[in-house]
Amino acid sequence: MSDLDLDLDDQMIQLELEWRQAYEASMVARADYQSLAADQRAKADMLDHARERLDRSEAAKARILAKIERLETRLLGKD
Repeated sequence: MSDLDLDLDDQMIQLELEWRQAYEASMVARADYQSLAADQRAKADMLDHARERLDRSEAAKARILAKIERLETRLLGKD
């Protein structure tokens, strides 16, 4: 295995770790949002803040997944 292959493997491992962390953060954000949405006492600004947090976490997941897909393309293109 060349140094380039090892570097790409390391990058993939790091991106997968980042994606798992982003996934867990999005699950927490979604649960918080759903909990607030079900609470009749929740204020609109609290719901807005929770929704923004959920949107940001989903966007982070999507960005990381796109990086993973680009790296996979590079890895598969080397074969």
